[in-house]
Parts: sequence; C-alpha cells; structure tokens
Amino acid sequence: MENIKLQIPFSLPLLGETFIEVGNPVLLSTINFFTNVDVTFSESSEAYVPLSSPPLKRLVENHLNTIGKHFTFHIAPSGNDYLTLTSALYIADSESLEDYVPYFLSRLNGRPLMTIVRSLSALSGGFVVCRKGEGMVSLSGNPDASILLHTKVRKKSSSGALRRFYDAFPDLSQPIWHTMGHIVIEGSKAIRESNARKLGCLMTLESSIGCAIGLLKPKDLARLSKIRIAYGAKIVSFGDIRGDLILSPRETSTWGEYQRFYFTTTGVNEVYEG
Repeated sequence: MENIKLQIPFSLPLLGETFIEVGNPVLLSTINFFTNVDVTFSESSEAYVPLSSPPLKRLVENHLNTIGKHFTFHIAPSGNDYLTLTSALYIADSESLEDYVPYFLSRLNGRPLMTIVRSLSALSGGFVVCRKGEGMVSLSGNPDASILLHTKVRKKSSSGALRRFYDAFPDLSQPIWHTMGHIVIEGSKAIRESNARKLGCLMTLESSIGCAIGLLKPKDLARLSKIRIAYGAKIVSFGDIRGDLILSPRETSTWGEYQRFYFTTTGVNEVYEG
C-alpha cells in the first residue's frame, strides 16, 4: 500500500461547456485554487476507483485494467468525482493516456463528460481546448486578468433547455450551435493573443445568446451587464456548479460574495512533507 499527497488545481470552463454535448469545443483553464488530496492505493486483482458516476467508473476502471494498473484507490476528501478521477489518472501515469483521450471523450455524456474533461485539463494545467471524440490541445498565452467567481450548487441540467429550443426551432438550432462553437474557437485565439478584453467580450456574447435560447434568465444577464469594471462576464454551468464568472483587470478588488482568482499554468503536483 502506498500513500501520496497531491495538490490539484481547480479546472474552470471559460467558454462552451453547455454545448459540448452537441459536438462543440470547450475552452478551460486551471486557476490558483488548489485542493490537497490524500491518495492511498494498492495492487489488486481488479482496478477500483470510488467514483459516483457509473459510466465514468466503468470507463476508468476498464482503462486501468487494460493498461495493467490494477490499483484500488482511496481518496480523501471523498465524494468528489473530479478530485477522485484526477488523482487516479495522475497515479496511473500512463504514457499512452493522450492516445486514449479521444476514446474517453466519445464514450461519455453530460456531467461525466465534463468531469473527465476537467480532470484531463488539470493534469497538465494551463489553457486547453477540447472537443468530444477528437481530443485535447494545450494553448499558450497569458491574458492579464483576474477572475471573480461566485458559484453555488445546482440541481438542474442545461440539456433540457437545449432540447426545448431544438424542438421549437429545429432549423435555427444548428446555425446557433455552429456559432457557439466558433465563439470557443475565437476564445482560443484570444488566449494565444493574451487578449483578455477579447476573451471577456466573447464570454458576454455567449451569455447573451444563451439567454436568447433559454439557458439563463434575462435577470441574470441584466445583473452581469451592470458590472462596469469587467472585460466581460458569463454564467458558468458545469456538473453540479452554476454561477457568475467575471473577467476583469488583474488588480480589481473583490466585492460581496465574489472570490478573486488568477489563471495558472500549474497542474497536479505531489506534496512532500518535511
């Protein structure tokens, strides 16, 4: 039995997370919010990873068994699939992990899909863009900005709103999905250009279209539009989390219940005591 301590960064979707289901790309970054995780693992006859999502659990355990990493994992804190999955993938340390990414992304939907996307991005850190069934690409760039974040637990999925819009306007849906995908592509360009103002404008544009098709309420869009200090803002929605994401000049002061973070290129690290 072995034990290691990991420091795992928070992987935050910046653009496209709601539309990953329809085959669109999603843009993510790690931020300077880290969780210390205690990982105990040992050899076993079959891999065991304590994930709450059945499809995610099957996929990851089958992968570990396939590559000969028959580990049983115990993770503390427990009950968080993002931390558990990120820890298991880090310990497995498969040189061929990158080759499996398109397969992973093609086999999952909904919250499990976003969980594995976030975990894969956390392993390397920094900015990444990925697309279901295709893979993940790291982006170089350093937008000089801070992130003001206020999140809460949510219970509803956004997929219902997308289905309702598609049922009501089938001929409009595909052009809009296509436009939302191009917003992510433009966001990737903004990262490479280190252009925080352009990235913020794209966040605001994404939220405006999202409001028009029923993904968020007009009052939420109105609230975000009143934030004068921001380069841009959006409602971020993934897994069990929903909230306000504001991109602002780097030294913007926090207010209310918002917390300030920064982009970081730091991925998962081992923590050595003493």
